[in-house]
This record gives sequence, structure tokens and C-alpha cells, in this order.
Amino acid sequence: MSEEKPLDPEQQLRALGKAEAEMGRALAYGSRLLGWYCIVLGLTIGALAAILQLNRPDKHVFGFWLVITLYVIVIVVQSVVYGKLYRSLPQGYSTRYRRAFVMSIVFYAISIALLGLEISHWALLVLLGLIVAAPLLITGTKMVRS
Repeated sequence: MSEEKPLDPEQQLRALGKAEAEMGRALAYGSRLLGWYCIVLGLTIGALAAILQLNRPDKHVFGFWLVITLYVIVIVVQSVVYGKLYRSLPQGYSTRYRRAFVMSIVFYAISIALLGLEISHWALLVLLGLIVAAPLLITGTKMVRS
């Protein structure tokens, strides 16, 4: 058995300060990493929403199902990545991320409902993609900057 000498109060304070500093760096890294992840996820979901408008099921069945399949893959990958990241986040960041993610999902669902309008002008497609991506882009930008 190894015998360790108990730390005196000064050594305990130094050890505590060192642990807090390392934890602070880990939390800052986790928030920046989740922020960049939000930005990439938002742009991906926004792009899929815009591409979906060009691949309506009545005209491009294969393209429609390809975009829907890619969307499902993005959601599954998102779940796996988030499962690895959430432990290293500052308090409240997990809630912010989930709120932004759900808002983007709702906007994506609305974009599916808009398929009947046959939006094909590139400016409207870009606007639609940005609207779908906006909650995650805004949240991600705030996380990266903090």
C-alpha cells in the first residue's frame, strides 16, 4: 500500500485552483465545439430544406427520398455527436441547443408543407434555407463567441 501524506491547506487550495482552471478550459472548449457543430448542422438542414423544394415528390421521387434519407442520417449523426458533447457544456447550453434544434426541425417541417407552392427561384430557396437554419446559426454563433 502506498502511503500518501495529507495535503496541507495551501496545497489543497492550489490543487483546487488547478482543477477549476482545467475545468474552465474544458467548458470553453465544449461550448465552442458545440457552437461550430450548431452552425454546421444548421447550414446542412437549411441546405436540405432548399434542395427538397427542387425535388418535389410529384416530379422527382428519387431525389425527394434521397433528401429525406439524408435528413434522417443528419438527425441520427446529430444525436450521436450531441451524446458525446453534452457532458462538457456549461450550464444552460444544452437547453439552448435543444431549443434551437427543435425550432429548426419545426421550420423544416413547414418547408415540407410549402412543397405545394413549387418554389423554384434561387433567392427564395436561399431565404427558405436561411430561415430553417437561423435558430441553429444564431445559437451556434453565440456559443462560439462566448
